[in-house]
Amino acid sequence: MRRTNTKIYMGGLAAAIDYYHKENTPGLIMFESALRGEQLFSQLETLASVCDEGTRVVMIGATNDIRLYRQLMEKGVSDYIVPPLHPLSMIRSLSDVYADPDKPFTGRAVAFYGSKGGVGSSTLAHNMAWTMSERLMQETALIDLDSSWGTTALDFAYDSASGLEEALADAGRLDDALLDRIMVRHTSRLSILPTSSSLNTKPITDSSAYEAILSAVRSISPLAVLDIPHIWNEWTTNILTTVDDVVITTVPDLANLRNTKNLIDFLKAQRPHDTDPILVLNQTGRCRTKEDEISVDNFAGAVGLEPSLVIGFDPDTFSRACNEGKMLAEMKTTDSLVSGLDYLGHRLRTGEFVDPPTAARGGLKLGRKSKSASKSAGKSQSLIGSLLRRKS
Repeated sequence: MRRTNTKIYMGGLAAAIDYYHKENTPGLIMFESALRGEQLFSQLETLASVCDEGTRVVMIGATNDIRLYRQLMEKGVSDYIVPPLHPLSMIRSLSDVYADPDKPFTGRAVAFYGSKGGVGSSTLAHNMAWTMSERLMQETALIDLDSSWGTTALDFAYDSASGLEEALADAGRLDDALLDRIMVRHTSRLSILPTSSSLNTKPITDSSAYEAILSAVRSISPLAVLDIPHIWNEWTTNILTTVDDVVITTVPDLANLRNTKNLIDFLKAQRPHDTDPILVLNQTGRCRTKEDEISVDNFAGAVGLEPSLVIGFDPDTFSRACNEGKMLAEMKTTDSLVSGLDYLGHRLRTGEFVDPPTAARGGLKLGRKSKSASKSAGKSQSLIGSLLRRKS
């Protein structure tokens, strides 16, 4: 919708007829009217006589009348919608008007972004893509967008793969055939666009190139998992504000708390009608004493969002999986984590939350302070409070 040019005029259908007697009609005319019967259809015929070829017409009516809807469709109106008008339902209606019958769907896109480097966002993205394709049987495309330091090829045991660089270089002519040639078919349900992670070429920062890749992937895959590097520029912010879901991975320390709160506030402001970002709190319990770590409750309270998944600190398992080119579900000691990944995968696949299994929360009862959490609350809250006071 950012690329649309919108003009709003008062006066309804009669004003539209008068205005477009003198002006070229746009691609879409949307008018609001409570008219029905002969008067409505007479004015619609007059409007049709002044419309240029290819102009679509959408009517906002007053009542949910199926008979009127069918009559309007017979007259060539593209859609009839009634209040209450939620912005997302309005956008969905307009999208349906322009749906390409040869490409019946646009796949969902999920962006994984870390609040800092090293918090495990890429590892989570790779494992979620594998989980959804192999455990939830969802056809998935995994896109590594870090041309300099991407680890997708390493995690899936591929050598010298350079799919992203080739796609960025030919973004202007990127089509289904080219994309199919440069993507790696890891399994029958999982395709990967890896990167060579070379420092010999200057990274491409043109937003339109990344937009072309995302559009092409969504045209061929029902679900695209985007592994986004921890950089902040035009193309990364464009992706974060336009995808279906954003997963923020963070760890429970002060710097990550500040960054996470900034990210959540930014995304809520830029995506006011979308669902909140999904928060994953990683590497919990890495401090020797709980008093030295911000508790889950305090972290959630400070950033204004409860984690959907809490992952404990387990460097041995994660390092072994990385070194062996395996996913976490293929390791023997990750049953509770795998259950949590399944839960999150369902959310990303359907856009709906379900009641999580206990294992999905790492055994932590979010929203309820345990005795250890209560003991550590004083110190953690003072750090959080001082951070928020500095920011204000």
